[in-house]
Amino acid sequence: MSGHRITADLLKADFDQADPGAGGSITAEGNWTVVEIVTAASEARSLKDPVKSGQVIVLTLKTDGGDCAVTAATACNTAGNTVITFGDAGDTVVLTSIPNGTSGYKWIITANDTAALS
Repeated sequence: MSGHRITADLLKADFDQADPGAGGSITAEGNWTVVEIVTAASEARSLKDPVKSGQVIVLTLKTDGGDCAVTAATACNTAGNTVITFGDAGDTVVLTSIPNGTSGYKWIITANDTAALS
């Protein structure tokens, strides 16, 4: 990937990760991951902690057959919330990984468009 073409190359790259389905676990793959969640009823997913700083994951409810509660392994904001609930198609959350103290990494919410936090 040439430095002068990096933006164009990134726009062409495929960052989509399949929705793991009800009860499944979401893991960031690489530096950028997009997961389009599809529900058939009220469902849940878990979100594993990232493995390095600077990873970005976008979670969005693509098809609303019922709410989807995504539970992060570690609190993802200063309020200590670990559950992100997607209630309507289009609900979207962007998370970025940062160091979690002296060991490991955690997600922080960098953008939220109408998903509920608890």
